[in-house]
Amino acid sequence: MGVGVEMEGWLEGRVTAGEVEAKVRLVMESEQGRKLRDRVEAHREATAMAWKDGGSSRAAFAQLLSDIDDARGKQSSVSV
Repeated sequence: MGVGVEMEGWLEGRVTAGEVEAKVRLVMESEQGRKLRDRVEAHREATAMAWKDGGSSRAAFAQLLSDIDDARGKQSSVSV
């Protein structure tokens, strides 16, 4: 997806304030950060479209709920 930055030291549980500052500056001030923010916005828009009425994620989620109801032996209408 390319919408995150790796924090040095996170595996060891020791991220320094300097590391946080450097990554915030990278995201907020650099060309790499602008590209990252653009990708985040594109994903946000795609997600919003998928969850709208008739969107692919909403339809898939409704089908999942229906399948779960069917597996439990219930025949109920599902509204998402």
